[in-house]
Amino acid sequence: MFACICRAVTTDDVGAAMDNGAATVAAVAKATRACTSCGICRDRIRAMLGERDAQCPRVAAAAQVAAV
Repeated sequence: MFACICRAVTTDDVGAAMDNGAATVAAVAKATRACTSCGICRDRIRAMLGERDAQCPRVAAAAQVAAV
């Protein structure tokens, strides 16, 4: 599935960028060129980053501490 149609960036491409350390929309854009044309995919990329964060035990633990 495409994450960014303008640049033909797939969700797998975005996942690989995140696996290689991209943790922000800007970092994913730099690694893949997603979000560098029309910008419609920015919310999709942001959601993918959020899903990745939700799966990370360290991020979830930090969020719980911050909420207290």
